[in-house]
Amino acid sequence: MSNKPPSPSITSPSPTECDGDDRVVATTPELVASIESSTGHQLEEAALEELLIVLDRADCLEWVSVTRTGDYVWDLTDTPDQIAAVVADVVVEQLCSWLSASGRGTSEAGITDE
Repeated sequence: MSNKPPSPSITSPSPTECDGDDRVVATTPELVASIESSTGHQLEEAALEELLIVLDRADCLEWVSVTRTGDYVWDLTDTPDQIAAVVADVVVEQLCSWLSASGRGTSEAGITDE
């Protein structure tokens, strides 16, 4: 039996906050590690990065830079609120569509465009 030192514990990085301002930023690999740690499921970095690019185009998050190793850095500060707003808009749109198809008007259901 060899006398090896114990293996270091590996912890997944989590999104980090920037110097004193309240922005939350993380690289794609950090997000993958955090999601995998939280869910216990493996995630392809390329698939997540593709989703992040789509969310960037929808103004749900912001790509802010690239690291020296080529990893994208994402500003996630307002992401939960932005995604919630997009989901709410889609849900209302689908509900209005469903009500129209069922013969009930959206005004009957108390849904208005505001």
